Amino acid sequence: MKKTLMVQVAAVIGSALFAFSVRADTRKLQAAPSAYNPGNAPVQITATWTSDVQPTDGPSDHPLILKISDTVPFPPGAAATAAVMPVEDLRVTHLAFDHRIGTHCTNGSPRWDVETTDGSVYAFGCASGVRQVDLPAAGWERITFSCTDVQVLKGTHGSCPLGSIQTVARLQIVHDEAGSTTLDNLDVNWVVMSGPASRK
Repeated sequence: MKKTLMVQVAAVIGSALFAFSVRADTRKLQAAPSAYNPGNAPVQITATWTSDVQPTDGPSDHPLILKISDTVPFPPGAAATAAVMPVEDLRVTHLAFDHRIGTHCTNGSPRWDVETTDGSVYAFGCASGVRQVDLPAAGWERITFSCTDVQVLKGTHGSCPLGSIQTVARLQIVHDEAGSTTLDNLDVNWVVMSGPASRK
């Protein structure tokens, strides 16, 4: 009985320390856009934080533009991506982004791709998640994701990276369907990327 109680107390303390460590992670994050085209497919790919500062561009005036002229079968695949860095020892509890209404948005693209250090791979597609229309600006919507939205691409059925003890090996936005999408305020654990640098 005494041993069981000690185990339960240790588990509660461990959970509390884990939650504190996640919320206390004050690292600065950045999202680096890039074109992924390993097979040199004949497509045009755009991946950039726009430098054209106009009030109508987006909530931060520097939205992320991801565009691909055609869908390329996988493998080899082709995509416009934005990789979040640094991710060493990062545990993910919260994912969101702002999406310009009318630009490309399906359950497959654009999406958050999360790869954890145990080899599992997960996706959170744009068409899923909780939507808040006209937030943070007219013509935009804020999409916040939870474990009910997760697609397990590799790993244990029913698992989810949000709140998991597994740390991240790779975290990125991926757009790999024909069309153009505009995003802003990429949100990882309430650290917001609205350009090359992050803000709390």
